[in-house]
Amino acid sequence: MLDLVICIVLPAYNEEKTLPPLLESIREVMAEEKLDYEVLVVDDGSSDGTAQVVRDFSQRMPVVLRQHPVNRGLPEAIKTGLFEAADRLEDRDIIITMDADNTHSPGLILRMIRLIREGSHVVIASRYRTGSRIRGLSRSREVLSLGANVLFRVFLPIEGVRDYSCGYRAYSVAIIKQAISRYGAALTNEPGFSCMVDILLKIRELQPIVTEVPLILRYDLKESASKMNVSRNVKETLSLLVRRTLGVP
Repeated sequence: MLDLVICIVLPAYNEEKTLPPLLESIREVMAEEKLDYEVLVVDDGSSDGTAQVVRDFSQRMPVVLRQHPVNRGLPEAIKTGLFEAADRLEDRDIIITMDADNTHSPGLILRMIRLIREGSHVVIASRYRTGSRIRGLSRSREVLSLGANVLFRVFLPIEGVRDYSCGYRAYSVAIIKQAISRYGAALTNEPGFSCMVDILLKIRELQPIVTEVPLILRYDLKESASKMNVSRNVKETLSLLVRRTLGVP
C-alpha cells in the first residue's frame, strides 16, 4: 500500500442511477491496488435518491456524504470537495476530481496517481491526446469543446495542456493548498462548467508541472440528463477567455 491517501471528489446532482456503477467500479479498482482512499460525494441539492445511494454504499466502501440543502451549482460543489479534502489531507496526498455521471473510467486513476508520484502537480484526463476516445457525445458538442480548447491553447497556453475543461483530474494536495492560500473562496468563482477552466488558469500562476493522459469518455454510459446548458456554457467560457487574456479578473 502506498504511504499516501487518495480522496476522490464527486460533485453530484440527481445521479441516483449513475452513482451505483461508478462507486462499484471505484471500489473494485482501489481494492485491487490496496490503496488507502476515500470517496467524498458532494450532493448538490439533489431531489432524487442520490444521498441514499451514498449512504447505502458507505456500508461497503469508504465513502462519505456532504450535502448542500439546495442546488448551488458545480463551482460550489467543487469548492466544498476541494476545500474539505485539502483541510484533512497531507501535502503528499492526492485529490481526484471526477464527474459523477459514470462517463469517466476509474481505471485511469492508477495512471494519474503514478504521474503525481513522479513529480506532476496536476494530471488531466485529456480528450485530445493520442489514444483518447469519445463515445456518445454529439458532434456539435465535440466541435464546440475542441474549438474552445484550441483558443485557450493559443491565448493562454499552459505547458503540457491541451484539454482545459475536462473535470477528470488528479491534483497534489500541496498545489491545491497553495491555490487556496492564494485565492481563497475565489478559487471557484466562475459560473457553471467554466469553473474547471478557471481553476486551471489560477493554478497556472503557481508554475505547476501539468501532465495529460488520454481519456476514454463514455457518454454512451450516461443515464442521467445532461446538466450543461451548451449555449450558456459557450458564452461563459468565451467570456472567461477574453477577460483572462486582457488580464481582467
